[in-house]
Amino acid sequence: MRGRGGWIAVTGLAVSLCAAALVRHELTLASPPPASTPTPAPLPAPVKPAVPKEAPPRLPPSLDGRGKAQVRVVSARDQRPLPGATVALLRDPIDVATPLETAVTNAQGIALFPEAPTGVVHLCARGVGHGEACEHDLGLVAGGSISTVLALPPGATLSGQVRNLDGTPAVGVRLMALSVPSVPRQMPTQAVTDANGRYILDGVTPGAVRIHPFTSEAQAQTREAEVQAEAWATLDIQLAGFTPVTVKPRRSRSSDWRHFQPATDDDIKAVSVGVPLRRQDDGTWTGVVEAGNRAVAVTGYHGWRDFHGGKEVALSPGEPMVVQVPYDPSAHLVIGSPHAPTPRFFEFAGHVLLPDGTPAQGARIAVAQPPMHVLRCGNTPPTYHHVRFEGSGFAVKPAAGHRTVYAWLDDGRSGSVTVEAQEGERIVADIRLEDTGAVVGHLGLPAEPPFDPWPALHLWDDEDRPLRRVTGDGRFIIAGLPPGEHTLSLEQDPRRHAFVIHAGGHTDLGHLRYEDPQ
Repeated sequence: MRGRGGWIAVTGLAVSLCAAALVRHELTLASPPPASTPTPAPLPAPVKPAVPKEAPPRLPPSLDGRGKAQVRVVSARDQRPLPGATVALLRDPIDVATPLETAVTNAQGIALFPEAPTGVVHLCARGVGHGEACEHDLGLVAGGSISTVLALPPGATLSGQVRNLDGTPAVGVRLMALSVPSVPRQMPTQAVTDANGRYILDGVTPGAVRIHPFTSEAQAQTREAEVQAEAWATLDIQLAGFTPVTVKPRRSRSSDWRHFQPATDDDIKAVSVGVPLRRQDDGTWTGVVEAGNRAVAVTGYHGWRDFHGGKEVALSPGEPMVVQVPYDPSAHLVIGSPHAPTPRFFEFAGHVLLPDGTPAQGARIAVAQPPMHVLRCGNTPPTYHHVRFEGSGFAVKPAAGHRTVYAWLDDGRSGSVTVEAQEGERIVADIRLEDTGAVVGHLGLPAEPPFDPWPALHLWDDEDRPLRRVTGDGRFIIAGLPPGEHTLSLEQDPRRHAFVIHAGGHTDLGHLRYEDPQ
């Protein structure tokens, strides 16, 4: 039977009914039937394409608030939990004059920071006969969390008694111990003397140790000791009393100054008498210093040259000292301008998404660091700061201007976003990863390497790889490499290491040892 709408109603098999219904639906959308024709019953909507299993988060992260940090501490020797270990939450810059923000591990070896500050933090632990272990550059957003496991190596214990000038126990003296040579972002070992002036520094890193005592009056002079792994060492400290010191830095009478501008252009950066002094409005530097034979040191800059001065002084307890210290210009230009511009930052927040749009977990965000000097060599690549976030959300503070922010996973997948922002602005954008890969390996060095600390890694196609990371033990990863063939070499090493990258995976080159071409 033929109807006015130009379609045919057919009865019969179910397959024919379905086909006719689809034809009718399409023709009805193209040309509505006349008013006298009854409107067909609505059909189910066409099936839409499949959506991601988990929709991308909508709320951008923020640095305005607090987060949570959890650390599990185990022994590197047998992986057993370490109850009673001290865990510190550190932020740059780390200053031994500031008490540590710490927590102590429970019976399961876990320590919690329920109100941790947002931003970039470092989590370190030591104690109960074990030395230090850290994970640096962890990112925390408001309402977010971060966790890590730290395996502590064998350590040492240093104990003793601190006495005042009159021989009485020095109560409440805070002792901060650092390894020698000191490494950046090191967790000091911290202790406070009891009612008998006694202290125990537990978890000291074996080797040379420098102890910084802080009394209620002032910072005392540094003491040094040597400790052995899994041993107990003793160091008693006799304080010599304190006295106020005022230092007046002055140009020397050297004829070398005749080529320089007036002394008002001299930029004095630091004055110390074993401990740092504070600059005053009248140009002097003052502080309370432990008595004894001390060395005054003055450092600073004039234009592109540095200057320095020094003087030996004998300080008696309770007797104020005022001393003039001459300084002389260096014969050489400094490397890079000493007056680097003050960096200006903006906030960049968002989520890291996998190629299919689902949230990525545990991505690292790579941000170029502001240059330390005004001028740089033209072929010097920027230094990137890699921050690990636990969830998909991130919030970082790049330097203001035209910036590219990268995100990457340990399997090599990576992505980036380029933005333009002024100081203080907040930019929100997600970073979607691409199906790239990574190359990993472990660097080994000769007894006397010609580089510090590791040789540079060069890829034949591009040496400036922002997603390049080398850990303190020589393990390296270069993420964000497109699938295909690549070649890697070490600095000053003529050998080439060929490898193939697969999307979403890493290629392990194993142990690479530098070989001197000579």
